[in-house]
Amino acid sequence: MTKTWVIAVAVVLFVAAFLFFRSPGPATLPVASGIPDNYYFSLKSADVDSPIELIRFSSSIRPDTAKLTVAERAAYFQWYLKNRGFNVSFVSSRDFRNLGQVHTWLLVKNKLGETMFVEPSAQEMKAESICPTTPDYKNYQNQFKDIYELSSSIEGVEKYAWWRTSSGKELFQKSVMLLKKEQL
Repeated sequence: MTKTWVIAVAVVLFVAAFLFFRSPGPATLPVASGIPDNYYFSLKSADVDSPIELIRFSSSIRPDTAKLTVAERAAYFQWYLKNRGFNVSFVSSRDFRNLGQVHTWLLVKNKLGETMFVEPSAQEMKAESICPTTPDYKNYQNQFKDIYELSSSIEGVEKYAWWRTSSGKELFQKSVMLLKKEQL
């Protein structure tokens, strides 16, 4: 019995020492898990002064998002613009247009600090343009700096996971390859 007791104490001490001295590892938000590693790239700031330039830039990526949902499209546009140096964040309303629906769109700040809204789903949301100026787009309750904050706060990562769709996987891989080529 003494031998069994010594073995049990040794096992308990070993496990305790392992738990005490092991590295805690990176902190992760369980809600935001499933977001690809290196989701955002480090690039210089974009030089955008006017809504016209932003409309032209945003309109050029619209065809890439034809198969995405409204929420996925917002996340894709934010990712695309942020990875090209734009100062862009998510904004959302819990009761968009008094319809009782959560809706998310983008807020872009130019180098002068002026703000412009981007509605990636302008057609689906019946917005006046991809850069709407109507009061319903100025009426938001939340602002999120990135996909990590957004997905841990509003309806989880699944709603915005454009990178999991077949077209999204291809878009993500192409962008990563282009970035690596530019860094060579």
